[in-house]
Amino acid sequence: MLLYTVGLLLAAEVEHDTVLSPLDFGWTMFLMILSFLIVVWILAKFAWKPLMGMMEKRRQNIEDMLTQAENDRQEGERLRLQYQDELRQAHQDAQVLIEKATKAAELRTAEIMEQAREDAEKTKQAALAQIETERARAVAEIQTQVADISVAVAEKILRKNLDASAQKDMIDQFIYEVGDRPC
Repeated sequence: MLLYTVGLLLAAEVEHDTVLSPLDFGWTMFLMILSFLIVVWILAKFAWKPLMGMMEKRRQNIEDMLTQAENDRQEGERLRLQYQDELRQAHQDAQVLIEKATKAAELRTAEIMEQAREDAEKTKQAALAQIETERARAVAEIQTQVADISVAVAEKILRKNLDASAQKDMIDQFIYEVGDRPC
């Protein structure tokens, strides 16, 4: 509107072919200043408060967004620290479980080794008992054979009343026969 008023004044001056001087304070300059003051007053009365209100709302909105961003950052930092604590705790729990499992495995290994030793000892004792039984049976069998042979020799000696050289020959033959028999 101000530009329109200035334009009209300049057009009116140009029509009269008068030369305007910057120092010429005629009605034109007075009207221009008056128009300017009226425009400023209208802007101050009707536009300044809504413009300032809009600027204040914008400032408040930006401030709220900055506050919200700071709150979100603090919440994010709190969650990050909480996550780190939970991760650290989970790592410690896993470490404890690993240690427990290792100890349990070591105990189980020791139990298995002890059981294997006991089984080996039982097997050894059973084998020794079986060997002893077999040896006793072999000794008993040998004693039986020796007794049978002794009876046979005595019988032969009694059948023959032999002299000493014949008895010696018979004992030598007996020793030879005993050497051929399995024990």
